[in-house]
Amino acid sequence: MRRITFFSVLLVVAGLFASAQWTPAGAWEPSEAIEFIAPANPGGGWDTICRTSARVLQKTGLITQPIYVANMPGGSGSVAIAYVVKKRKGDSHLLVAASNSVTFSMAIKRALYTYDDVTPLAQVASEYGGYMVRADSRFKKLGDLVDALKADPKSVTFGGGSAPGSMDHIKVALLGKAIGKDPLKIVYVPFQGGGEALAALLGGHTDVAPLDVSEVAGQLEAGKVRVLSVLSEKRLSYFPNLPTAVEQGVDVTFTVWRGLYMAPGVPKEAVNFWAKTIKKMVATPEWDKERKKIGWEPVVKFGDDFDTYVKGELKRYKTLLKELGFLK
Repeated sequence: MRRITFFSVLLVVAGLFASAQWTPAGAWEPSEAIEFIAPANPGGGWDTICRTSARVLQKTGLITQPIYVANMPGGSGSVAIAYVVKKRKGDSHLLVAASNSVTFSMAIKRALYTYDDVTPLAQVASEYGGYMVRADSRFKKLGDLVDALKADPKSVTFGGGSAPGSMDHIKVALLGKAIGKDPLKIVYVPFQGGGEALAALLGGHTDVAPLDVSEVAGQLEAGKVRVLSVLSEKRLSYFPNLPTAVEQGVDVTFTVWRGLYMAPGVPKEAVNFWAKTIKKMVATPEWDKERKKIGWEPVVKFGDDFDTYVKGELKRYKTLLKELGFLK
């Protein structure tokens, strides 16, 4: 028999450690495919969050497991959050796109669940909404639209990518309030995501799309749409030619955050992994390049800061919805 020496045992053990992927005690890493849920049809802001994040995570090697995107439209995020709470509790391999739109769904009680029922993860960027028309529209500037609404609020049809009382509708309501018209008398048609709303605008089915700039960036560059105004305090760094509503005498601003949440009951180790990974993602040159191309601002929040922010926002939106007449 071959003698097994202490030295040979050490060599074997050392070889095993060298060939294994070692992780600290209590650490967590993905062990299967990752799913991103976009709570709308392809082409809108939520879809962009998912597909851009997935692409950068894999391109940078931060995630080596496969990542796929599932579109789950309905109720401006209400369908997705109900599915996640009921069917995916504790799922560490699931991330869901979110924005102010789902906060409005919670505030107006379209969504049966709130941020207390899921795990807020991170804000990855922010951007601004605006009022978009076709390139051949009769509205050449924001003043033309305002004049039409003052003459007859029902003479203009707005088509947005979220449900009544949600984010895109609120942009329209804020315009109505700013010009002294009843927000509830302005015609708003909801679609299942920004992609559908943009298609309706381009097809001539609606007059104005109250979307976010990133959702129309491609059509804007192609000369197919005109942005009457953006709802920022000052002109955007990445689209400096777009006028703001404020500079045209209409006091409307509206910031849109883009972020992610996870299912309830996810182990703390998994939440920490994803928070650190997303934080690393937004710091990469690859993300910065994608962000600028989309037109997102580099405003981020993580962990407790993000959790506190979205829960505070929910309270503020309930007050705003009452002021606009959506809630009694």
